[in-house]
Amino acid sequence: MKPLKTLVMAATAMAMTISFAAASELKIVWYVDNDQEEANTRALLEQYTKLHPDTTFNLEITPYDGMIQKFQQYAASGIMPDLSLTSSMEPVIRPFLVDLSKEIGPEWINDFVKGWGDGAKLDGKVIAAPLRVTSTGVFLNVDAFKKAGVAIPDQATGWTWDEFIPKIKEVAEKSGTRYPLVWDVSASRWIVHEYQYGNHIYTEKEPVKVVMDEAAWTSTLDKFIDITKAAMPPGLWTGASSDNPKEIFTAGQAVAYMSGSWQIAGLADNAHFAWQAGPTPRGTVASSIYGGDYIVAFNTSQHLPEAVEFIKWITSPEIQAQYAKTFGIIPANLKAPPVKYDNPAATNAIKAMQNELNASPVYAATDQAWPQMQAVWGTVKTAVTQAVAGQISSAEAISQIKKAADASLEASK
Repeated sequence: MKPLKTLVMAATAMAMTISFAAASELKIVWYVDNDQEEANTRALLEQYTKLHPDTTFNLEITPYDGMIQKFQQYAASGIMPDLSLTSSMEPVIRPFLVDLSKEIGPEWINDFVKGWGDGAKLDGKVIAAPLRVTSTGVFLNVDAFKKAGVAIPDQATGWTWDEFIPKIKEVAEKSGTRYPLVWDVSASRWIVHEYQYGNHIYTEKEPVKVVMDEAAWTSTLDKFIDITKAAMPPGLWTGASSDNPKEIFTAGQAVAYMSGSWQIAGLADNAHFAWQAGPTPRGTVASSIYGGDYIVAFNTSQHLPEAVEFIKWITSPEIQAQYAKTFGIIPANLKAPPVKYDNPAATNAIKAMQNELNASPVYAATDQAWPQMQAVWGTVKTAVTQAVAGQISSAEAISQIKKAADASLEASK
């Protein structure tokens, strides 16, 4: 018979082994816009660990622009992280993505904003969890309008682009504001202008087809180029200027700013003037555009149950409301309680931009949802910037975009 001391030591060692085996460190890959967002992300992970002490995180911050390359490296090695943030489920990682409809349940995805929830589906699977939803629209310098004595229409009435551009030029002149308009140099921020004239790339229902009317797209691009010349900083959309639209607007040097709901938290903290979201101008149609991020889990994970539990937690209604308030975004979960900021402008902005998103055409969601779109974004930005710079015609730019869209269908067969 073994001495009692030996038995106790053996039992203690076994208990420690079981404890260590139960503890899970999840490798999680994330991208952030700034140091504050990284700090907020780390705080959120620490919050989860306090609730679930056996689950910790190894957070790897990767630049957004480097995510595709990072995914390619992971896929080549066959060694994936446990979890990752992503704005799209690139083809290179799809074989490694967990089907959350099996892990969580087939009805679970119905709790999320439809346009972004649809983007998480592929071939009968749910390969991602909607984490945050964004809406693109115009922010206005309310103080500049008041100083100029120009009224802002209410959200229901709004204005057209033909009405809006002369007004913001008038406001800039009378208020002494440097620029009438700044606009994020981004393919998805540009394409919303096409959506506002009824133009979209793909069908709204399967089978997916390209439905671009090149003449209509070209006419709208001509309108956009006119706006860049009439109201924006010189060189902003050609790459000839280093001006940062966000910094210009936040400093009170622009009357209007075309960007997205992710700017709300920063404006609430840093804009020292009265501002509001919308009403966003319309062409023939009032439209925003769906955007945002997903969180995905990988089937190579040795801690898959823990990874799935974290996804369920971070996308739950209560945490979605907290997440939306912290990061200044629209909750992806439809069951999330209303988001109320300490800053009334931020609270009103979320509501206004969410309403503009809800009123948008179906194609503002489906163009984003179809996986073929991921092969088109790069061509969109290059072609549009070249057209604005006068290097190619608007018709040539739209032709390049349509060719990329047609090729995306061939590649997906």
